[in-house]
Amino acid sequence: MRALRLTLAPHRAGLALVAGRFRPDLFRGGPGSPLRLVDIPPPARPPGWIRVRPTLAGICASDRKMLHLTGFGTTIMALFGVPRGGLVPGHEVVGTVIEAGRGARVSEGDRVVLEPTLSCEDKGFPPCPRCVAGDDEACERIADPGTRTMGQGFGHNVAYGGGWAEELVAPARRAFRVPDGVDDRAAVLAEPFAIGVHAVARNLPHAGTRALVIGPGPIGLAVVHALRALAPDTHVTVAGVSPFSDALATDAGANTLIHGTRRSLIEAAAAATGARVRGNRISGLVLDGGFDTVFDAVGSPQTIDDAFRMTRARGTVVLVGTSIKQEVDWTLVWVRELTIRGTAYYGTEHVSTGARLAAGARRGMALALEIIEDRAPGSLVTHVFGLDEAVEALRTSDAGPGAQAVKVAFAP
Repeated sequence: MRALRLTLAPHRAGLALVAGRFRPDLFRGGPGSPLRLVDIPPPARPPGWIRVRPTLAGICASDRKMLHLTGFGTTIMALFGVPRGGLVPGHEVVGTVIEAGRGARVSEGDRVVLEPTLSCEDKGFPPCPRCVAGDDEACERIADPGTRTMGQGFGHNVAYGGGWAEELVAPARRAFRVPDGVDDRAAVLAEPFAIGVHAVARNLPHAGTRALVIGPGPIGLAVVHALRALAPDTHVTVAGVSPFSDALATDAGANTLIHGTRRSLIEAAAAATGARVRGNRISGLVLDGGFDTVFDAVGSPQTIDDAFRMTRARGTVVLVGTSIKQEVDWTLVWVRELTIRGTAYYGTEHVSTGARLAAGARRGMALALEIIEDRAPGSLVTHVFGLDEAVEALRTSDAGPGAQAVKVAFAP
């Protein structure tokens, strides 16, 4: 089968790191790149797993960071390890089941989305306390190979593949049937929407409060959709550098749109909230009042700093965007007693009474599909490429608004 394989052999990685600053396509599948389109054997299917032919497989910011080799930072790479033999990326997948064993909850021919995380059970371990609690996104053995596989999930091991290939295998219990009324361009958003669901469900704003979402990219827009579904009485403001995503943010349910960064953004936030602006040339601007909860879906030093400055005293900042070591001024965190929450992945989420969705506990991916079926956000997928167009696909995804791109996907 054809697959885009990322080979982390020292000579290829070294070439990309040295020459990549002059030839960015070295990180995108260009000549000499660690990412290459190859023919490899179809992955073996362990017991209890299914085989899926991807229809669409999204390109995530975390994929791009992985392709740049240092984007996840040395801490994560050292903790989780680097798969020998490379890996096939792609963890945002919608596809068709082409092989399923007895007892699988899905059948051959079913259209499914896949939850890529691998828990103790998937790896052949007895469940750890976190997996028993349904919080397998925080599995205590997330970096251990087990008897079946290594890594956090599929897309991190060449043995089982990822969505950037003609086939992959995944645990049957991680597959969710796509409702008939949801097309592939909407269904492929289930994984980023599950991230939004997790971020909101674990940091649910109180009714009548104000929430700010920084960064109206795929994850930020997923957070907005999740806020509308899980906390419908929250006033939602979306902050972007430019008006590029304004229409998508409004469709997602944003009440207010603001733009800019640093001074211009904080002044716009003050006008939107009625908060008082404090500060001078040395301190920079800070809001007195501001937002009760801020979701930062970018994770840059500037957006984190902006988030701290726009959050009210004893408010909460939720860091949804992945980040690495960086310099951030933490003064406002202790002087205003802010709560800082990191969030990633998805688990078993609890829907409270008062949400647009039925109350109760279920997997974040299942909730994501419910929201997608209700909200129909398929317009977020703006570009689709074949596997042999990796350079152009990744170049478009890197460019984002500069290429009029929101979500870019492969059609394997």
